Amino acid sequence: MGKDKLTLVAEEGTSLSSGSLRLYALPYGCIDLYSYDPLNRRAAVGIMVANEYRRQGCATAMLAELASIAKSNYNLHTLYADIAAPNTASQALFLKAGYTECGRFKEWLEYDSHFIDNIRMQKIL
Repeated sequence: MGKDKLTLVAEEGTSLSSGSLRLYALPYGCIDLYSYDPLNRRAAVGIMVANEYRRQGCATAMLAELASIAKSNYNLHTLYADIAAPNTASQALFLKAGYTECGRFKEWLEYDSHFIDNIRMQKIL
């Protein structure tokens, strides 16, 4: 993947002022800003990469581009992500993108009839 050619495009007719914004990096996947808090200038991040483009740098490039857009277009100060503790691949991705672990919610998510921890990671822009 030519990471320098990746472009995020907002879903037509949407804006962050509604509380969430989906951006597409076709054909690689999409990335979301949600739980937008304009008072504190922060939003949560969710990312989805198509199976055939995983482990090729697409997600890292998408997170970098999103951080740039979030700061320059929306004047956000902080991005954060909630990640299930067993999802070490996602944790590694966000660490690589400059996020740090800032909290752990014990037994926060129900998964397969038991509860697992949720890790919150954040990036100050």
